[in-house]
Amino acid sequence: MRVGGASDAGRVRKQNEDAFWFDERLLIVADGMGGHAAGDVAANLALNAARAAIAAESPGTGSREEVVRRAIAAANLEVYQRASGDPRLYGMGTTLTLAWIVEGRAVVGHVGDSRAYHATRERLLQLTADHSVVAELVRSGGLRESEAQFHPYRNLLTRAIGTAPHVEADVTSVDLGPGEALLLCTDGLTAVLDDAEIHRTLMEERDPQACALRLVEMANARGGPDNITAVVAVMEGR
Repeated sequence: MRVGGASDAGRVRKQNEDAFWFDERLLIVADGMGGHAAGDVAANLALNAARAAIAAESPGTGSREEVVRRAIAAANLEVYQRASGDPRLYGMGTTLTLAWIVEGRAVVGHVGDSRAYHATRERLLQLTADHSVVAELVRSGGLRESEAQFHPYRNLLTRAIGTAPHVEADVTSVDLGPGEALLLCTDGLTAVLDDAEIHRTLMEERDPQACALRLVEMANARGGPDNITAVVAVMEGR
C-alpha cells in the first residue's frame, strides 16, 4: 500500500480548516466548521481522537466495523466536550471520514459530507453518502442531481462530529485489489470536480502523493471556492 495526501486553503478562504492524516493502514480527513478558527480545532481534535482510538485497539476487541464506530464515537465526544467547555469554541464541529485498511480490506466510516471513493480500472464507486440536506433531498427524489450544486442549503449538514453528545456513523467495507485506489476527500474537491475527472486522475497518476497534489491543483484551477483535501492510497500490484 502506497499513500499520499495534500491540502490547500483554496483560492477564496484565508484559513484552511481541513485536517488529514495517513499511514499505510489508516487514512483520515476532516473538514472543520466554526468561527474564529474553531473549525480547525474541531477537525484536528476529531482526527487525533479517532487515530488514538484505533491505535489503542487490540485483537479480539470486536469486529473491525465496531472498532471504527467506537473511534468515531470517541472523536465525537472529544469535540463535543471541548466545545461545551469553552465559550470560544461553542458550536464548532467537523466532518470525519476514515478508512482503516487491514489485510487488503478497507473499513470506511464517516459523518458529514467528506467522501470516500474506491477506484478500479473500470469504475469509480462512491463509498459514502453525504449527510447533508441537499443529498437527502436528492435521495428522496425531492431534488434533481443537476439542481443540487446550486441549492442554497448545499453546505448544510444533517450530521456532524461534535455538535451533540452522540452521533450515528455510517460504516461500510470494501476489498482492495492490486492497482486499485482509495480516495478520501473534503467537499472542496467534489464541489468542483466530477466523478469522471476524479476517476481519470486516479488511474493516470499512479503515485499517490503526486495524485493527491494533482487533484488539489485541479480544484484550485476551478476557482478553489473552499478548502481542498485529498488523501490517496494505491494497492501494490498492476
